[in-house]
Amino acid sequence: MLRRPVLNCINCQSLALSVFCTLKSDELLDLNKEKVSYHYKKGQVIFSESNRPSGIFCVHSGKVKIYKINSEGKEQIVRLAKDGDLIGYRSFLANEAYHAFAETLEESIICTIPGPTVLQLLSQNINLSLKMMEHMAKDILAADQKSVDLLAKTARERLCEAVVILYKSFGVDEDGFIDIRLTRENIGNLTGMAIETVVRTLKEISDEGLIVRDKKRLLIPDIAKLMDEARMVD
Repeated sequence: MLRRPVLNCINCQSLALSVFCTLKSDELLDLNKEKVSYHYKKGQVIFSESNRPSGIFCVHSGKVKIYKINSEGKEQIVRLAKDGDLIGYRSFLANEAYHAFAETLEESIICTIPGPTVLQLLSQNINLSLKMMEHMAKDILAADQKSVDLLAKTARERLCEAVVILYKSFGVDEDGFIDIRLTRENIGNLTGMAIETVVRTLKEISDEGLIVRDKKRLLIPDIAKLMDEARMVD
């Protein structure tokens, strides 16, 4: 992890995607003054379970996985974060130790925002408070839905749904592939499936033309058809 030159929050490429888009110019200046930006290599841990937060993190650029380790020592991905997303904020707001780990999936720039700065901004900007509450509610709903799906959906349906969610969350690159590269192990940890099941199911839906695979990249020819397979409602 290396400290980056100061990035200007006002001109941040991810500002429009972040909860901080609600801040006024003088508040952005305060945020810019207090936050510190770090460059992380792929596979570096940003925070660890049981550590106590001293602030929150915002993904300036890159991709991050938030995961837990179950009683069997297996990794379970809780969610994925991208440009503009907050991580570690729920534990900070709850004044609790982290309940998960955060690790970069690729080279990333992560901004750390001290706790006092976060609390000050929340107290003086109601729109920021509401935006963060909305952000938290969506994360909780997604986690609840994932728990339901693990019980109610087949492995095939869960995998199809995961691919659709990745598509909606990360968009596509210039070649039309979903703009995130995940290993089969990552996909298994995201869907709660064994790697063997992931491999078999990926091949199955690929052979049927529901997805196109190119190593770690995935392309969806027909999003509506894949959503039908996943039993998802648009």
